Amino acid sequence: MVRWFIASCISFFSLLAQAQTYITIDHNGVSRDAVYYLPSSYSPGQHMPLLIVLHGLTQTGPGIMAITGYNTIAEQNNFIVCYPSGLNNAWNADMNVSVSTANDLGFIEILAQYFQTNFTTDPLRQYLCGFSNGGFMSHKMACESSMCFAAIATVSGNMSDSTYANCNPQFTPAVLHIHGTADPVVPYGGGASTGVSVNLTMEKWRSVLSCDATPSVFNMPNTSLIDLSSPQRYTYSNCIADLQHIKITGGGHQWPGIATLVGGAGTINMDFYSPQVIWDFLNGKSCSANGLSDPGDDFELIFYPNPTTNALKIEKSGKWCFEIMDQFGKVHISGNEQTNIRLYELHAGIYLVKVTDSQGSVVERIMKIND
Repeated sequence: MVRWFIASCISFFSLLAQAQTYITIDHNGVSRDAVYYLPSSYSPGQHMPLLIVLHGLTQTGPGIMAITGYNTIAEQNNFIVCYPSGLNNAWNADMNVSVSTANDLGFIEILAQYFQTNFTTDPLRQYLCGFSNGGFMSHKMACESSMCFAAIATVSGNMSDSTYANCNPQFTPAVLHIHGTADPVVPYGGGASTGVSVNLTMEKWRSVLSCDATPSVFNMPNTSLIDLSSPQRYTYSNCIADLQHIKITGGGHQWPGIATLVGGAGTINMDFYSPQVIWDFLNGKSCSANGLSDPGDDFELIFYPNPTTNALKIEKSGKWCFEIMDQFGKVHISGNEQTNIRLYELHAGIYLVKVTDSQGSVVERIMKIND
């Protein structure tokens, strides 16, 4: 039994290693590096979710991959995970103390497009997760990107003062923020070098997502009695998209549940495994569900063919209108009750079709396979 278990573990982790792929993408004339994991369940044409994990300052994509264990979670939950590297081991998240001048917002958008084009990842189910500097970058992306990321999760990374002041998101992402009250690097209460406090970060998202003012507070299980810390989950109600905060009283600048000192400082809370809790939060979130009214079961819509070449047919009764937009939200074609739509002006790629009537809106994904 023990030999079988050991052999099974070796086989499983060998599978994980084999599915890791290193890529280089040219962005603004600069070669940018990333590594990604493709689960064994993937087959061409599937529309899997994409998770992009952003490392902290001084770290790398491969380094955060080794620390978090997201490859195993991706294998078990059927999603693609990518770990890009910031130039000089940093992300330009408009930090109060400058750490990078790179156009990382554009790079991450191009990276998401790479997976949409090459692996048909679902543009409605794109997620960001970041630690420290990567957390700041996740907040910046959610506030400023013209591409929809359905949800973000951050660990020990607030909003910079600039991101806080300029946060006007085109979309409405779900947000989970995890932070320790004894974080010595990014203080819970904010600071001159790190930006606003956790409370102000959460208040900004509460306002953006139109949540009720006072969250519900739940004590999470305090399973480790020697880690000198304990977690509470704050859940906001009546939001456009899900908003939660896990406050770790006594927790440091660390990934909860990961016993490593690489890139961290202070107490490691061991009451929960944060990568799994993060994926459980992200999983199932969709851009089509954020900010759109529910059209109900009577919203009958048929469109075909998909994939398509130069034409799209929509079958729907009543009065309705449509918009065909790219992944950045730019509308290329629109109209009313138009059943035969010509797509000659669109390049090959992935587009979103939004159909709206008096009941609400539905967003569907199409692929055009030729220019």
